[in-house]
Amino acid sequence: MRGYHVNSGAGIAGLSIKDHPDLQPGPGQMLVAVRAASLSYRELTILRGDHVLPVKPDVVPVSDGAGKVVAIGPGVRTVKIGDRVRATLFPS
Repeated sequence: MRGYHVNSGAGIAGLSIKDHPDLQPGPGQMLVAVRAASLSYRELTILRGDHVLPVKPDVVPVSDGAGKVVAIGPGVRTVKIGDRVRATLFPS
């Protein structure tokens, strides 16, 4: 699996692609095959080092995304494998 990562304050050069081992969801988690994602103003502020909240190093830059559930961990009851889902910056 590959994913984009951002290092805060490094500008566009701080955007990189990294390889990851296949993941398995833990308790209360689900694994989503992302089909669409947006990079928004939040990611721009992180790249520039202007974000008002603390940012973990090497963060994955996706404020909004959509995809399909491919695995669920123990205790997950609100979705099932095959469900189409979306994530937003402020889900509540």
